[in-house]
Amino acid sequence: MNTAPPTSAAVPDAQSIAAPSSLTETLAVVSPQRRALPEGVSKAVKAVVGMLGIFAIWELIVRVFNIPSYLLVGPLAAFEKLGEQPGYFAHHAWVTVQEALAGFGLGVGLGIVCGAVLFYIPPVRHFLYPALIAVDTIPKVALAPLFIVWFGFGFESKVFVAMAIAFFPLVINTFDGLSAVPNELKELARINNASAFMRMRKIEFWYALPSIFSGAKISISLAVGGAVVGEFIAGTDGLGQVILRANAQSDLATMFAAFMVLAAISLLLFYLITLLSQRLLPWRNHVK
Repeated sequence: MNTAPPTSAAVPDAQSIAAPSSLTETLAVVSPQRRALPEGVSKAVKAVVGMLGIFAIWELIVRVFNIPSYLLVGPLAAFEKLGEQPGYFAHHAWVTVQEALAGFGLGVGLGIVCGAVLFYIPPVRHFLYPALIAVDTIPKVALAPLFIVWFGFGFESKVFVAMAIAFFPLVINTFDGLSAVPNELKELARINNASAFMRMRKIEFWYALPSIFSGAKISISLAVGGAVVGEFIAGTDGLGQVILRANAQSDLATMFAAFMVLAAISLLLFYLITLLSQRLLPWRNHVK
């Protein structure tokens, strides 16, 4: 009985088994890693695409319905104004940014301190908390003339208007963050004989930081709006004055250009605070 030995073609080697059978399978294995973008880049691309989509729809509405320029202009007209006078808009934007950042800084500092006082001193909380709510219900435009009386028509009055608007979210978020510390952590600190200051520094403040940053994200855009409100009432420079002058001349292209610059400033400051929170709170980056 003759049995022929198996030929080499009948027995596949290890390489032929492990290797993909076709170019398509090779691309299917490799391409996912090459296609994957960093999460930050992916979010930025999606944001840009979303904004371009909004601008495209806006421009299309203006052109299709032939809306008069004294009622509404498209984004292209606004961008054209920005291109014609970049120095003009940059100067006034820088004034508004300085006022907003100064007011935001004061609002953050006072808001965190006030929120901590409300949490750690209950008798003060019972008297002060209702008063703070009552003051916050007052429209900040109504407070602007008071700040002008106290601080004049200069830089300070706009800063304090921005501070007044940015202050309250930090108070509430700081108080809520400190109040949300789990009882288990407080009990652990008590068992280890931690002092009140050590509990605040090692546990309570760090636990409240995410809530504080959430309040800061809200407050930064409010501070920009507060600076503009101050410029409306007592300004000589700043994007608020650009809007007022353009309104007096029925120049909607300049008005919308100023709106776009304000939106860009608020968005940039918002993402800077988000980046800072990711740096200081790395353990939260894994929370989706």
